[in-house]
Formats: sequence, structure tokens, C-alpha cells
Amino acid sequence: MLSRSWHRAMSMFLVLLALCTSGCIRIQVIDRTPSIAQPTPFTRVQPLDEHSLAVLAVDFDPPLEYEEIIASKNSGKGITLLVAIENTGSVAETDVVVEVELYKGKEEQPFLHKTSSVDGIVPGEIELVRFKDTEIPFSDRYRLKVHVVPVSGEVNVVDNAKTYDLLITQP
Repeated sequence: MLSRSWHRAMSMFLVLLALCTSGCIRIQVIDRTPSIAQPTPFTRVQPLDEHSLAVLAVDFDPPLEYEEIIASKNSGKGITLLVAIENTGSVAETDVVVEVELYKGKEEQPFLHKTSSVDGIVPGEIELVRFKDTEIPFSDRYRLKVHVVPVSGEVNVVDNAKTYDLLITQP
């Protein structure tokens, strides 16, 4: 269950976003995660009991477009962050924890930290983890960090996290 501060934070963000984005502001989402070199398919043999999770991508519902944000806010739904994670290993995993942190501007400390969990995820399965709306103080720049906590026995953790910059700009 999400806290009142989570809902209050999202409401404030949406109101401020509405005031600042009344048709002349654009929101950009930039993936700042370093590229991962893909192994040659024939050089890697996957162990029989490999544990491996990955953050694939994030999305927002509704999409970060002014009209849709306002319509969602007016209907009482707010914005939901969707995090896609995948079990890229060969073992079913349980109690998988996903964390998100949101930073405002160039601040060093996150003003928002949320966790959620997935009861179970089998090899090859992609699961969507939802983080419901929150109040977010206005800024022209945010940094969103998404992290799936490594499971016991997981060795390759380079794909367990992604970082995004969210920029609010004028066209």
C-alpha cells in the first residue's frame, strides 16, 4: 500500500507540471545507462542453474504528454511508473525486489525512494512492476534510477539497473 506522501508528492508534481507545460513545454526521457556489449551467441554456454535478472525498460501510464497527464490527473488516476524486468537466467526466482529513486535537479540525495516486489518470475518471463503516482516537486530536470536487487547466486549484475534523465524543455 502506497503512503499518503507518495500520493501527495505525485499530485503536487502533476499540478506544477500542468502549470509549466501548458502546451509550450516538452518532456524528454533520456536513457543514461551505459551500453552493455553483447556476447557472441556461440561463445557463451549458459550454466544449468544460472541466476540472472535484468531491468529492460521503463514507461509511464499515461505517457509523459501534457494532455494525457492532465486528463489522468483530472480523472484521479495520476501517473504510474512501469518497470519491465526479465528473468534472463535459467532458474525461477522468488521474492524479486525492484527499487526506484527519483532525484530533483542536481541533488545528491533522492527525494523519493520506493520498493516493490515480484512473488515469482520464471526463466524468460518479463514482468511489469508498477509504482503508482506520487507528488513530485517541480524541477526542469529529474534523474530516475531503477534497480532490480540481485538474487542469491547472481553473478552478472551489470543489467540490473538503468538510469534515466527526465528533462522538461521548451520546443
